[in-house]
Amino acid sequence: MLVFVHSRKEAARTAAALRDMAVEEGVIDRFVADGGRSQLILQEQAGSAQDEALRDLLPYGFAFHHAGLQRGDRTLVEDLTEAGHVQVLCSTATLAWGVNLPAHTVIIKGTDVYSPERGDWVELSHLDVQQMLGRAGRPQFDTFGEGVIITTQ
Repeated sequence: MLVFVHSRKEAARTAAALRDMAVEEGVIDRFVADGGRSQLILQEQAGSAQDEALRDLLPYGFAFHHAGLQRGDRTLVEDLTEAGHVQVLCSTATLAWGVNLPAHTVIIKGTDVYSPERGDWVELSHLDVQQMLGRAGRPQFDTFGEGVIITTQ
């Protein structure tokens, strides 16, 4: 699952909230099988992450991605997601353009983004929404995909 959010802080916050909900509801094993190969890889690789919040999330199969992460952390997240170890990735639009990662489901969390040029919130463009939703069900990874848009309207 790929969840698009609209700020760096929100990427980390959303990933942690989703992980915490899975733990509270007792379904965390749906994201990383206990004792499985992915769990071992994620635990091992988490130690190499420079970002503390990312180190905390990775062993559970959750991660986040944004332009403010160190290049090594971004590459680590991309590699673990492409290999199928990270099951839930929360990201800013950095992954909407040009990065081809497996995602059966794409969620766009909000359609308003802050525009520094305007000093106000503006709607995502149709092209941006299409690019984000187009990450779901990529032919080389899946047979179909699902897209969800969460908005205040």
